[in-house]
Amino acid sequence: MKISNIESIRAGQIAPVGAAPSVAPAARSADAGSGAAPAATVELSPQAQALSAAKAEAARFAPAVAAVPDTRDTLVTDLKARIDAGTYHVSGNDIADQIVRRAQADRLS
Repeated sequence: MKISNIESIRAGQIAPVGAAPSVAPAARSADAGSGAAPAATVELSPQAQALSAAKAEAARFAPAVAAVPDTRDTLVTDLKARIDAGTYHVSGNDIADQIVRRAQADRLS
């Protein structure tokens, strides 16, 4: 964000919140073309612009993410039934493989 010295000076001259404006709105718009100091301007850096775009994109998907349940009830029900029936088996090799994969993924992030 770039703020010029003029805006810094003008910021010190701004009336407190709730105070009545000293110049009528019509008079202010007339003064705008008379060479008075320009209003403060803000320029966003490329990083701030990218962040703003990313936040807008994330907000677009928020309703869809909120609609997804925390648990997959059908999968949980199926697994419980298989465990109760004694038909759910996981090999030690599969467990070891997942442990190694997750450890490697944790090192990457």
